[in-house]
Amino acid sequence: MSEYIHIGTLRIRRRTVAIISVLIALTLMTTISYNAAFVAYAAGEEGQTQQEQPQADQPKTEGEMVQQAQQQGAQTETPAGQQGTDASQGGAGTAQQSTDAAKTAEGAPAEGSQAGQTPAADPNAPAAGTDAAQPDAAADPAQEAEAVANSIVNRKPTMPAVSSSSYFVMSGSTSEPVIQHHAERKMSPGKITMLVTAMVAIDNMYNEDELQNTYDVTDKLMEYGNSFNAGESITVGSLLDAMLVGGSEQAAEALARYSASKRKIFIRMMNSKAMELGLMDTQFSNPTGRYSTSQYSTAKDCAVITQAAIRYPLIRQALEKKTVEFAATTKASERVVGFRSTNPLLLNDDGSLLYPQTKGGIMGTVGKPVKGSQYAGVATIDDMQLIVVLMDSGADKVAYEARSLFEYANTIVTRNTIVKEGKRVGIARIRGGMLTTVFAYTATKGFAYVPPEGSESLIETRVVMDDDLEAPMKAGDRVGEYRIYVADELKGTVDLVIKQDVPKGWPPSQIYISNMATVIICLILLLLLLLGLRILYVKRRRKKLRQARRERRLQEIARQQFEMDEDRRRRNWTYNTSSYDREGLRTTDLRREALEAELEEERKNQPKREKKKVTRAERKASAKKESGKAK
Repeated sequence: MSEYIHIGTLRIRRRTVAIISVLIALTLMTTISYNAAFVAYAAGEEGQTQQEQPQADQPKTEGEMVQQAQQQGAQTETPAGQQGTDASQGGAGTAQQSTDAAKTAEGAPAEGSQAGQTPAADPNAPAAGTDAAQPDAAADPAQEAEAVANSIVNRKPTMPAVSSSSYFVMSGSTSEPVIQHHAERKMSPGKITMLVTAMVAIDNMYNEDELQNTYDVTDKLMEYGNSFNAGESITVGSLLDAMLVGGSEQAAEALARYSASKRKIFIRMMNSKAMELGLMDTQFSNPTGRYSTSQYSTAKDCAVITQAAIRYPLIRQALEKKTVEFAATTKASERVVGFRSTNPLLLNDDGSLLYPQTKGGIMGTVGKPVKGSQYAGVATIDDMQLIVVLMDSGADKVAYEARSLFEYANTIVTRNTIVKEGKRVGIARIRGGMLTTVFAYTATKGFAYVPPEGSESLIETRVVMDDDLEAPMKAGDRVGEYRIYVADELKGTVDLVIKQDVPKGWPPSQIYISNMATVIICLILLLLLLLGLRILYVKRRRKKLRQARRERRLQEIARQQFEMDEDRRRRNWTYNTSSYDREGLRTTDLRREALEAELEEERKNQPKREKKKVTRAERKASAKKESGKAK
């Protein structure tokens, strides 16, 4: 009996081990297959992206340069004095020539020129606005084309004429100062102040859900304009758009009163933000940009403000809008309020896009002490982000001068590429999506600028992912940023995007468990459930076998006793006291041995239960003793 029980026990253990081994193998195979498929898919996407890289950096062929020279010669037949009179027409003339020269001599600054200085004029270079070459009419056409092409290649970019009393051009990608003129002169910042107002208002928000909160226009706000009427309710998001797109002073004052309990407290926050950005020549006394002797800034500081502002997705998206419309509601009525962008490079009079490279800007006119326009704009050319700030410029000249500075700065800015476009640099975690982990790629190139006295070893890069990503998301959505540091100081950032759509997932995705992981977990739980049911079945079967063995043993003992009694009666041993008593004692011993065997088997099968009972009793006894001592 004992040998059979032992063999049966071994058989059950082997089955359990086999089931657990199969479970572990299935889990590992499923996980490895999923990870391998995901990595292979990402590698394929990356390889495809690298193959699809545009060939914009390849030099033009000789025929293309000749054709471009002929087109430029036809354009330069107009007198130079007629160019630049009108902002939109001038931007299509001289600025276009600067663009053509920049494309053929990209990255080659003029000899002897430095940031903030006008390069020396080349006596051999052709004058601006004249034909690049005047070959003899009898010359060979092939030699004429070659001469024109050589003149284009050897042409050096020239600094455009700028009438602003103070201006500053900076690389937003690397924080490199490219061009400057009286950039540290303290002047009224005008509506550039609204960028600081927007940053402080967003910093004070708990989350983006506050954009749906409403603010009631008060009579006090009627002193700052008539875009809104007293008693109307405007959402916070609409106030941001009205301020950044249309330059509404009412919206700026409303945001200041919404974000802080008092207007003075909000102005203190604005000055604290300026100190945080390291602006030592900037001070604010109002959130609108109205002229005040106690409110001033410099072109250089305004460029830093613009660089910091466009790192806010809400501000960057608002500055890129051409127009904006939203509802202003009261208890009895609702009306639509609309604003047009103040950025002169964003729209033509007919509503078309004037300068495709522009990525936002804001402009305002200050009437004191001298009437002039302050402008801060951003443009991206060949993945290089440039920032132009003009102070006290003519309103009709801002578009032409800003565009000319963008084009010229693009030819002399330092391009030290740190990271390429489309490089996989990290993994983004998305809550509530079918996929909760997605690879992140750089949206554009990343550049770094190290001063001449520095070393490239000072350059560091860090990947920072957004924490509040939620599905659904589309390919191209921003999920983080690639930060570039020089000497532990943040100098530039590159947006990180995803390359695949992420639809909403199942309920477990709210705790970052993807649909595939949910399926795997369900399979594992199902296998564990089956294993548990199998264990219960085996235990119940073993219990029934023990009961059957006990019954058979008792029946065997009863049968032996019956046979012994029958044998005594057949031999007439009923009156043999000594023999009967001896056999009777033997029968009693057999029963006792059977009971002892049953008890021994129970003790062997349930040792842990007995130990737990003893331990529990000892704990109760010790607890009683401790409670008695405490009393």
